[in-house]
Amino acid sequence: MKQLDIKAVQQRLLNIATVVDELCAKHGIPFYMIAGTMLGAVRHKGFIPWDDDMDFAVPYQHYAELISVLNKELPPNLRCLTYDK
Repeated sequence: MKQLDIKAVQQRLLNIATVVDELCAKHGIPFYMIAGTMLGAVRHKGFIPWDDDMDFAVPYQHYAELISVLNKELPPNLRCLTYDK
């Protein structure tokens, strides 16, 4: 597997977040940044320089709908994995 530098990883994460944001907006599903993602946005105006993941939350009552939308509408190069699969 090709090794990616941290900036390439962060760019891929940003691309994924953009897709999820568009789908959530389309379906009226609220979500928000948490943990290191929020810290990076506030403190670093972007990613924490060494961070290689993103943290988001969705209110519980929207969880099942979000999973359904992601399973149906993610582009073919992405897939939704949950704790039970």
